[in-house]
Amino acid sequence: MIDSQQHLKYLTDISNKDVTKLKLPPGAKIISNSEVDAFGTCERKHLFAFGYNKEPKFLSRSLAIGVCGHEILAVFYKSIKHGMTKKQAELTTMQHLSQFYIKGTYDPDVLNLVATLISRYIPYETISTTCEVLAVEEDFYMPIRDDYWYGMRLDLLVRVLVGKERGNVMLIDHKFTYDFFTDTDLDLNPQMPKYVPAVRLSGYPVHQAYINQIRWRFSPKVITEKNKTDEELFRFTSVGLTQARIRSAVKQQMMFSERILERRKLPFDLQIEESPPNQNKMVCRNCSFTKPCIMMSNEEDISGIMFTNYQDRTYGYSKHEIEA
Repeated sequence: MIDSQQHLKYLTDISNKDVTKLKLPPGAKIISNSEVDAFGTCERKHLFAFGYNKEPKFLSRSLAIGVCGHEILAVFYKSIKHGMTKKQAELTTMQHLSQFYIKGTYDPDVLNLVATLISRYIPYETISTTCEVLAVEEDFYMPIRDDYWYGMRLDLLVRVLVGKERGNVMLIDHKFTYDFFTDTDLDLNPQMPKYVPAVRLSGYPVHQAYINQIRWRFSPKVITEKNKTDEELFRFTSVGLTQARIRSAVKQQMMFSERILERRKLPFDLQIEESPPNQNKMVCRNCSFTKPCIMMSNEEDISGIMFTNYQDRTYGYSKHEIEA
């Protein structure tokens, strides 16, 4: 068995000189940042998403913008990775977006906003011309215990090709956000510090991490007619990577993962009993499971609404998570 304190020290002491490549073993259990976040936010939300293993059939507007935007950015940076010029990659990206319109993949209002933002973003961004793209929407893993691993999906990994940062490897996480993150928001976010040891254990050094923020607050009409500046729409923000932040983030992942694994050992009816709702206005207003949660608290049958409004969760970490 892995000693938790020693293993925490091992994971958080990994430097760019210690880069190695670990292989995810067959059948390994995976607990992601998303699952830990759900459990820490509201245990009943975690129950719906990872116990019942469900997600909404119909995305909220904010979630649809984020999902659609991430897919479009992945097309752009994968095109760059495969050797296209920026102009070719832009053409490929907009062609992909046009297929969303044809297939009705997303609501037209969402597509119009994403199309407006992306058409402004591509001329603005400099990553494609100053960096080598190493990975796009790729899964990385980190061993937490003998029988489970931390799993993460990184939006973008690049190596800088110019300037004083030449040769440095940067983690980049895209965020489609209504308003830009405050400094406090960035300081409280454990996501990027957790990524560092996972990426280093996958064979890459890590020197810096950035949040690539794309602000969707304004309608396409306002963006165009009010001449919104790039500074009002985009922000590329550095995330301070200290050993203390990395250690704290990984420790949190280990602690919540242990609690999740203990919960999983219970019969499912007991998992339901042991998963109380948070019932906090700020938490509940943005939750995808508000209606079945209220019904469950009222001791009503939720089978109908779960069948009608929800589907099996599609976001996972390849086949490993399903097999485990």
